[in-house]
Amino acid sequence: MGTEVRNLEITSQKKDLVDPNREIWQSLGIKQTDTALFFPTPNVLVPIAFAKFMNKRKVTFVDSNEINVSTLISLAAEFRLSNVTVKLASPSGKFPVADGAVDIIFSDWGYSNFPNDSHSGFSAESEALTKELLRIVKPEGKVAALDENGAPVMFPCPPDIQSIRAKIDSPRADKLTVGRRIYGLFKSNGFKNIKLIGYSRFLTKDDEEKLSAELNRRILALDSLREQYVKSGGLTPQEIDKYKLWLKSQISNDSFIIQFNSILTVGQK
Repeated sequence: MGTEVRNLEITSQKKDLVDPNREIWQSLGIKQTDTALFFPTPNVLVPIAFAKFMNKRKVTFVDSNEINVSTLISLAAEFRLSNVTVKLASPSGKFPVADGAVDIIFSDWGYSNFPNDSHSGFSAESEALTKELLRIVKPEGKVAALDENGAPVMFPCPPDIQSIRAKIDSPRADKLTVGRRIYGLFKSNGFKNIKLIGYSRFLTKDDEEKLSAELNRRILALDSLREQYVKSGGLTPQEIDKYKLWLKSQISNDSFIIQFNSILTVGQK
């Protein structure tokens, strides 16, 4: 991946779950006349925020999930977002969009939906998606892909808890490196002027409501996936209970931090 990765810019963000994306969108330099495509759309709050950010500029939402598409159509009508078009992608991943139709494409963790090949670093599905994005973006247009860059960091975190967390994260090890793999996809498909920007978002006791919600979400996940963790994750019931107790104790820890890391890869056709 060369020198570009060594020059990775790290931006610290302590805003809410949608506001950090606004900073990312502003960095793309979207012009007043630009049209955009946003995918996928599982968390409907983010594309709705993007549509508002675009103001009166046209934006197309694309997703392969009929429920997501239906929900977005309803929300776009409810918020009277006249600049929005919502479309359903085919099961094979084809977008119902004409060649060279948009100025900029924003992938919101879209590459995480595909498995990764451990040898080449990306799968045939990811390769096909990249070619599809190249097809629908205009000449000199931009494709921007935001994706995860490693497991969230918890600090302070004792070694025994780190060991338990490593077992929990191991089944999704490939997904944790998707943000770094996209560079290779863009490079091999002929993108120009590729830029990588790293982002870190933090949750602390200063925002107790969001920190508590995140910790409780993880505790509930341990309960709902308990059997799966024991059968295929290599965890013992005792380790799960120990991790749950530790998570609960961090709600009142004034110095506790959770750091979420992602990479934005931007390439030009």
